[in-house]
Amino acid sequence: MPYLIAIALVPLVAVLLYSFVLFDRLVRFEYERHRATWDADGRPHGFFWHPRETNRLGSAIACARASIVWLFRSPPWVSESASLTVMWRRLRLAVLVWNVGFAAWFALFLMALWGGLYG
Repeated sequence: MPYLIAIALVPLVAVLLYSFVLFDRLVRFEYERHRATWDADGRPHGFFWHPRETNRLGSAIACARASIVWLFRSPPWVSESASLTVMWRRLRLAVLVWNVGFAAWFALFLMALWGGLYG
């Protein structure tokens, strides 16, 4: 049974990595096409992509802020194209799937642990 719980985590990690890639693409677009907005946002880097102009702490804080704020509010430049809008919506969906899926996985993990200890 424990190996089934571990295997169930694999698709969730894939969804999480997909959300990181989508976020990186959005940050890179902002960097390349809207540099002033990128500067105003604190020069965020992506999870995997880091432009040279970033600094470790400031950009990490900006990355964390953008990764949360962009889930609830669309950056103004996203409305420039349908593909950016789709990418932003997919990011939101992937993060939702990760959060709900991980919460469910964790609940199953605790039930299996509780059942293994006291069952």
